This record gives sequence, structure tokens and C-alpha cells, in this order.
Amino acid sequence: MLNVIYTELYKLKRTNVLWLIIIGAAVPALLNLLVELEHLEWDEFFYNNLIFFTVLTGPALFTLMGGYVVAREYTERTVNQLFVYPYRRFTLMFGKLIVILIMMIATFSLNFILVILSGNFISDELLTGAIFREYAGVYLWMLALMALTIPMAMTAGIVGKSYIPPIVLGVVAILIAMMVFSGVEDTNSSRIILGSYVPFGSMVVHMADLMGKSNVAVGNYLHALYPHGIAFVLFFTFNVIYYSRSEVHSGS
Repeated sequence: MLNVIYTELYKLKRTNVLWLIIIGAAVPALLNLLVELEHLEWDEFFYNNLIFFTVLTGPALFTLMGGYVVAREYTERTVNQLFVYPYRRFTLMFGKLIVILIMMIATFSLNFILVILSGNFISDELLTGAIFREYAGVYLWMLALMALTIPMAMTAGIVGKSYIPPIVLGVVAILIAMMVFSGVEDTNSSRIILGSYVPFGSMVVHMADLMGKSNVAVGNYLHALYPHGIAFVLFFTFNVIYYSRSEVHSGS
């Protein structure tokens, strides 16, 4: 498994994926900095950044990452060599999932660091330990929920055999997240409850609840782990079966 992960990381070494991680983490932090430039309150500062990061840019960024890692095997015609490696197809597919997760962790971590650095740069207000722990917990939750959507993005890349389906999935994910977030902002309880049943939307509902921004009691909507967990199991299972049954000449 370690050899597979190392090989996948090495294949990404000569790509622009590192810039994708840096830009994906920096753009939300920069937008947040411009919004809060005149007056900074740490609670609002973190909240606005999470909106930019998890609602407006994150879904498209991470679905593109997930689709890219698998789709490039087809677009670059290397899938033939991949399927004749002396490794089980499950190991190959799971190794790609781990690599995507590493990229996701790097992006989340970098964004969190940039938010703290930029906040300290423009404000004399000290970041309290309570706020740090609260939003570190929110970040971990968002990372976990976003990670559960990785197999979905991989499916788009595997079945579509190009980068276009993951991009389309990312656009749809942003639309869902924005619709649910508008329900949170407008205190539209029906939209919040409906959004809690859908991946990406349920993530936004859970984020709002963690920060006390939701007007709906927790017991009235579905916890985000359920739709995201079900999506992970279904798409992960599909990917394993699809990879296992793919012919060696697939994608050629």
C-alpha cells in the first residue's frame, strides 16, 4: 500500500496540483481578509472564511482534485499500465483515495494557518484559546465530511474518463451548498431540513449548527454523517466493483 501511495504522489510531482492546493487555500483567506480589512472580530472572521471555503470554493476544488487523480489515467492513456501493476485493483483504488485525502488535509491545514496569520496581521485583538478550539473543531468536522465525498468525485472521474464530469459535479455541489446556506441566512427551516438530506448541503447545515447560526433544533433534521456516510459507502463500493471489472484495454 505504501508503495502505491508513494507512486501516486510521485506522479503528481510533475503536475500543477501543488498550485491547486495553494490557490485553493489562499483565495478564500484573501477574500475573507478583504471583507474584514477595516474591522476584525475573530468569531466573524473564521465564520466568513468558512463560508468562502466550504460553500463557494471547496466543493468545486475538492471534487476536481478527486476526479483529477483518477481521470488523468484515462486522459493520459496510462490506465493500461496501471491495471497490469502487480497490485490488487482495490489497493490501487484505495491508494488514490488516500492521496486525495492527503491533498485535502493539506488544503484545509494551509487555509486554517493563513486565516490565523492574516487575522493577526490586520488586528491587535488576540485570538483566544476558546475561539481557536471552537473553530479548529469546525474545521475538523468539515474536513471529515468533505473527505466522505471523495469516492463520489472519483466515480465522476472514473466513469466519465475526463475532467469534465468532476467539474460539473463541483458546480452542482456549490449550487446545493449555496441554496442551503441561503436557507440558513434567511432562517428558512424547510430549506435547512431538506438540505440536511443531501451531501454537501448537510455539511453546510452542520457547520451552521456548530457555530450557532441555525434556527432549527438539532433533532428536527438529519445529522450530516448519515447522508455523507451513505454516499461514501455507495460510491466507494461502486468504485471497487468498477475497478475490479475493468478490462486492461479500458481507456485506450
